[in-house]
Amino acid sequence: MVRRAAAAHPTLTPEVLEALLVNPRTAEGAAANPSPPVPRMHALLDRCLNVAATAAPIGL
Repeated sequence: MVRRAAAAHPTLTPEVLEALLVNPRTAEGAAANPSPPVPRMHALLDRCLNVAATAAPIGL
């Protein structure tokens, strides 16, 4: 829980934030961080949308 909160802190440098985004233990908190560079944020959103689009519908 502490790692997640720390990863979401808006004053992290882009380099530190990038390292946290690729670590499974801190990726969720880093993704909630409001300060990643715009291209990185777009890449995260695109990845989420692609995963959601390819997921099997629930209940079928």
